[in-house]
Parts: sequence; structure tokens; C-alpha cells
Amino acid sequence: MRCFLAVPVAGPGLEGAQRLQRELRERVAEVRWARPETLHLTVHFFGQVEDERAAVAIEMVTPLVTRASPFDVVLDRLGSFPPRGTPRVLWLGPSHEVAPLTVLAHDCRAVLGAAGFEVDQRRYNPHCTFGRPRLPWSDAARHAWAFAAQQQPDIRFTASRLVLYESRPAPGGAVYTERASLPFGSG
Repeated sequence: MRCFLAVPVAGPGLEGAQRLQRELRERVAEVRWARPETLHLTVHFFGQVEDERAAVAIEMVTPLVTRASPFDVVLDRLGSFPPRGTPRVLWLGPSHEVAPLTVLAHDCRAVLGAAGFEVDQRRYNPHCTFGRPRLPWSDAARHAWAFAAQQQPDIRFTASRLVLYESRPAPGGAVYTERASLPFGSG
């Protein structure tokens, strides 16, 4: 299965992020918008793994999650990857480091790497993927995004769990299904 670990955007924060995404959908054209029901902050992307390996991954990260406490997240910045040139991803994220999330991501990388999983060596950059521009992306759509990205949203939620999502391609964008949910502080 194709899968990843993520912290889902929860509670009133999810409704706020969905509302913002709807507003952007009306203002910025030529974008394949992410499904709003499963907005999340990716902690680790596995790619394709066997079910047995996914179970090993859950076993490896469970002690980290049970020691972690729920934490507050503020998503107050819109941006794109790459930051220069033609964007491939439009995102919502924090303007400041969310220390507990960064620690969780680094700790997950360490235990997963020790278990033989491939881990990303780049700096951790938490974000919610809002959409992906359809290429070629017109100048009008690019300018509409640049203008929209100047706003400073204020999306707040309490991160309370880590989820293993399975990702399946589908018309209209990938569908994410929860395969495992680990609540913070459950140890």
C-alpha cells in the first residue's frame, strides 16, 4: 500500500481550513484542490510498503506517540513549493516552528531509519497540501494565488493523534483512508 504518517487537522481548525480552501477555490483557477475532509500535516511519507512493513512502522512509532502530549498548532501562512519558479504544491502551514511536531517528525525519522525505512534527510517543513496547479499554470491563476497568499489565515487546532493513512489514486485526487490512529499521551 502507498501510505504516510500524519497529524490530521482537527476540530474547529479543520472547519476553518476547509472554509479557507473553499474561498481560494473561488479565487484561484486551474488548481486540483485536495480533498478537504482529510487535511493533514505529513510527518513521514513511506511511499509503497507491504502491509507487514506498515505494521512494523506503527510498532516503531507507538512509543513516541504515547510519550507525546497533545499540542496546539497555528496554521497562519499560505505558500507554495518550490518557493521559486512554477509551483507544484499550494499549501497552508505554520509561520513559526511547532516544536512538538518537529520533534515528533525527527524522532519518527530516527526510529524508522533504524528499522530500515527510507527517511527524508531534508529539513522538516510541515504543511497542509491545499492543491496542485494544473500545468501549464496561467499567469492570471499564478497572480491570483500570489495575491491570496498575502493574507494571513488564523487556523488553530489541538493535535491529538498520529494517523497512518493509506493513499489511493482516484478521479479528483487521492483518497486517504485511516489505517491506524495513535492518540498522543495514551501511554
